[in-house]
Amino acid sequence: MMSQHSSNSNVPLADDEVWTLLEALCEQRITARQAARLEELVLADADVRRLYVDFIAMHGTLHWEAAMPAEFVVADDSNPALPAGAEQTALARRRRWAVWGLAGLAACALVLVGAFGQRMFAPPVDGTPDVTVRTEENRSTTPDNPRTPKPNFGKNRQPIKLGPDNRVVRDNANPKPDRAKIPVKQREPSFNIPPGGSSLEALVAFVNSRLEAHWRVDGIHPSESVSDAEWVRRAHLDLIGRIPTVAEVERFVKEKDPNKYGKLIDRLLDEPRYVRHMATVWSNLLVGRRPARDVNRPALEKFLRDSFARNRPWKEIVADLVSAEGSVEENGAANFLVAHLNNQAVPATAVTARLFLGLQVQCTQCHNHPFNDWKQDQFWELNGFFKQAATERKRTNSGRGPAKLVNRPKGGPTYYDSRDHVVHVAYPIFAGTKIDTEPGVNRRAELARLMFEADDRQAARAFVNRTWAQLFGYGFTRPIDDMGPHNPPTHPELLNRLTEEFVASGYDVKRLIRCICNSRAYRFSSRFNDTNREDDPSKGHLPLFSRMYVKPMSPEQLYDSLLVATRADRAVKGNWDDVARKRAVWLRQFFQAYETEENDESTTFDGTIPQALLLMNSPLVEGAVSGKPGTLLHNVLTGTGSDLAKLRRLCVAALSRQPTEKELAAVRKLLSRPSRRANPREARQQVLQDMFWAYLNSNEFILIH
Repeated sequence: MMSQHSSNSNVPLADDEVWTLLEALCEQRITARQAARLEELVLADADVRRLYVDFIAMHGTLHWEAAMPAEFVVADDSNPALPAGAEQTALARRRRWAVWGLAGLAACALVLVGAFGQRMFAPPVDGTPDVTVRTEENRSTTPDNPRTPKPNFGKNRQPIKLGPDNRVVRDNANPKPDRAKIPVKQREPSFNIPPGGSSLEALVAFVNSRLEAHWRVDGIHPSESVSDAEWVRRAHLDLIGRIPTVAEVERFVKEKDPNKYGKLIDRLLDEPRYVRHMATVWSNLLVGRRPARDVNRPALEKFLRDSFARNRPWKEIVADLVSAEGSVEENGAANFLVAHLNNQAVPATAVTARLFLGLQVQCTQCHNHPFNDWKQDQFWELNGFFKQAATERKRTNSGRGPAKLVNRPKGGPTYYDSRDHVVHVAYPIFAGTKIDTEPGVNRRAELARLMFEADDRQAARAFVNRTWAQLFGYGFTRPIDDMGPHNPPTHPELLNRLTEEFVASGYDVKRLIRCICNSRAYRFSSRFNDTNREDDPSKGHLPLFSRMYVKPMSPEQLYDSLLVATRADRAVKGNWDDVARKRAVWLRQFFQAYETEENDESTTFDGTIPQALLLMNSPLVEGAVSGKPGTLLHNVLTGTGSDLAKLRRLCVAALSRQPTEKELAAVRKLLSRPSRRANPREARQQVLQDMFWAYLNSNEFILIH
């Protein structure tokens, strides 16, 4: 680890003092004097600060013991006895280091997300988007209206409590609570579903009222509602994983029914493509995109498609994934654990907690978490539930047969080492409930039961938070899979109510999605106004959901949307299996798997134009934009209508909107220019072909806004 950091850091290698201090910090042997010296170096030198953040992030501890008692700070060799008051000084210094570690990691994430978001995701302030979406630097700024309350934004905004009348409940002695004076661990307000208030309409009204109350407190007005054309594109991408066709856009825009939004949501949720999209999303989360040894991804996708097609309760889907047994070909759910049983099932433990409980506990296998409630013994108590799980492989006459997930009759505890090299014992315990450790007890089946019987309903909360983030780009916590007292939700009442309703509905996935998509916030534009300009989580602010946050398409959404926009799959010979195979090959180039605590998968896909060109320059799409028979471009160019009418059709096909006046003026100018081509008709077609290519290459195409 040291050598890797040494090669990448800007800090001179001769500066051994920094490395020595960092090693002492992470190994819990730093002295009070050394801690003061390291603090001095970090504050004085930007390169040292970057090194500190990188080192702590790579170490994976975030300086977990930063809030431990002061007696764990050892004395200097030259000063073995700490002077009076040094314990309090050391403890305060350690707490400052905890803040530095977390702030440093947050800064790293902010730089990455902010830089990418400003380059690619920033929408225009007003008007119809241009082909190339303007960035934050190019936006004109408007002075604050002196009559408008100044927005109360920032990383330090405390989640507010609201009474039944949607008024803010605050302490009169402290009308604007200072987050620095509030304990880190906050008790979530309890919420019981009111009698007669569990209908979908009542739930949507509750979502709207709670969000509106937060906006009033922060003195902001939400963005205007998005146009019908932009909303129908957003709904198709979020719910079925592709942009709408020209016919779908035109039909929705012409529809006069005021209930057309809810009806379209219902129709999309009943489409087979919704099933396929959800299966893709969760397959990527469960096993990643890269082919893995013994994992049969098609079988897992089939299990998920069957589950989402029948709208099975989320509780049952998770139970099947956690307790599955059998061949990876015959029981698709078995592929989840088969992919993560390596390294003493440490990845299975970490991924299960992260995906189904919204808890990042991977580092607690070595030490206690300083802020979350999870301790090292709890990690191994959860790990004990996977002690019986094993993968078997049998050879057949034709070679090695498919992997099989089995439950071996093992009992007893799990043994693990603490950082002081002491061996400890852990028994399978979840949420305070200890199960029988006899060999005949199916531990994973017990875990699947206990996960949804816990009083905190964490499994339901985690799914609600993840689903909200899937549709809005951000959840109630950041990150979405790191929930706990150290990371309180931005809208606790809303998260609690949605969780209670989700449980009461029998873990109905479609009902939860239907509620969120019918909310007022889901129809907001992604454009800022003068009051909500700072509602920008990419800059580190807490999300207020006063506008829609722009997010990039996933690789699958981009590929499928290009097929819809261009009908490129009709330009080449082959069946759907050929198209699916080419899709899988293209996706594979952006991902690389690692054998870490969570079997991580790194991705180089970020939705940038150069990466989109990798797809666009493939034979599949080159044929589409060259106007080959069968493609949309060929049909438009050879069809009837004026050149501007053809441009409008191409624009709707790619961007789900009509061309702007600026675009129309540019095309008129190009069409009026004399051409070297002998055939004027070919010259006009070339202009339209170039415009179509520009639309497909634009930021606007690859963003969900």
